[in-house]
Amino acid sequence: MQFKNTLLAISALVTAAIWAPQAQAIPAFARQVGMACSACHYQHFPLLNSFGRAFKGGGFTLTGAQEKIEGDGLSLPVVLNGALVGYMEYQKTNGNSAVNPTTGLPATPTTKSSNNGYLEIPQQVSLFLAGRGGEHIGFEGEISIAGAGVETNNATGVVGLIRIKVPIIYAVGNVNAGIVPFSTQGLGVADSFEVMNTGAVAVHAFNQTDLKAISAQQYIGTSTPANGVAFIASNEDFFANFAKWGANLGAGPSGSPTSNYLRAAWTTGLIPGFDSAIGTQIWSGSSATDNNLPVPPIPYFGEVVDTKANAIDAQMMGDVGGMPLLVVASYAKAPAGGLVAGGANLNFFNGNAGDRKSFNIGAELGVLPGKATLQIGLRRAKSGAYIDPIALTGNASDNALLLGATYNLALNARLELTYSKYSGDLYNAANAAAGNVPFGDKVTTIDMAFAF
Repeated sequence: MQFKNTLLAISALVTAAIWAPQAQAIPAFARQVGMACSACHYQHFPLLNSFGRAFKGGGFTLTGAQEKIEGDGLSLPVVLNGALVGYMEYQKTNGNSAVNPTTGLPATPTTKSSNNGYLEIPQQVSLFLAGRGGEHIGFEGEISIAGAGVETNNATGVVGLIRIKVPIIYAVGNVNAGIVPFSTQGLGVADSFEVMNTGAVAVHAFNQTDLKAISAQQYIGTSTPANGVAFIASNEDFFANFAKWGANLGAGPSGSPTSNYLRAAWTTGLIPGFDSAIGTQIWSGSSATDNNLPVPPIPYFGEVVDTKANAIDAQMMGDVGGMPLLVVASYAKAPAGGLVAGGANLNFFNGNAGDRKSFNIGAELGVLPGKATLQIGLRRAKSGAYIDPIALTGNASDNALLLGATYNLALNARLELTYSKYSGDLYNAANAAAGNVPFGDKVTTIDMAFAF
């Protein structure tokens, strides 16, 4: 019956839409290129279309109507482009914890439990400074001003500079190639360079409230602190990223980047008539962590950890009967930590006794012209945690069904409604009694996202 209901939900989503919404973008880039938001984004920010992928592959250096200051070895926009991006949020669960389900911090004295709901204004606000730094140099920096939750870009709750990258890109034939020095406090090494909309990096997913329901990479915990240098190449047919990185915050000396990350994807010609892509990710090696790593993801303080995981993902974007549709799928696995399994080091992506793995599919369809979308996400996962926390046996399943909707108040401000229902061994009576599921198995969230 549950499987039948899931199929009916998918069918309802696919048949309900009649028109396409337009896109919205971070104004820092829109001001630089002087183009409509839909030039780079599919349906809405932060989803990238083929032109958005090319703009990112060129290192953010493209300019449009904006004037430049140019001289010998100098080519800068006349102004420093910025944007204010943030969220306001109300979230309610059916749990009974006195811990805020968004931040993981103790509830305030005015809050009884997560069942009473949490209103956060703001939930997160960041200042973005981004764009062209020269003919072959771009930059993107994010400064957290206030707030943060575990499912948003600023996973650590730190106020200050939380991510920066400086792509240095040259054209080699029809390929853009170069290096990207980068640092992030909560998006993982994939943030160095990623253009697919599967949630391979958290900022490129159609639902920002429950990323783990629609993205396998986010479920296994790849949004971590990371600091290093990426070597990238891309054109309209493919993109590739090999990075040497460390599992640290980059605040001061960060040690040697001894972990590895390999990303490769084919981005054209897979499905006739659709903008489609398929790719793989491999995390390997080990890293020495900072003494001040945040929680989440895992309280590793000044330790050597393995950084091991792998993933495959795919996407399809295009019109079906005149309706814009995005479909994504992903599978990812993070092996159990070494100390638990008899090895030398814990796994930075998985502190549990069992392998953590997930298969996810998701879709978003436009339903009103320039205004609204409907979303669905499905997850079938093994959490790595025990089925029975007392007997310490088994690998608990952790499944999810997400239903969502968005409505554009303006092209740079939208309302988002997300409902997530969870099921599986992780939510059994034994885990509930042990306090392992303090937020219950249902979460409803209302967000307002804005970019000015």
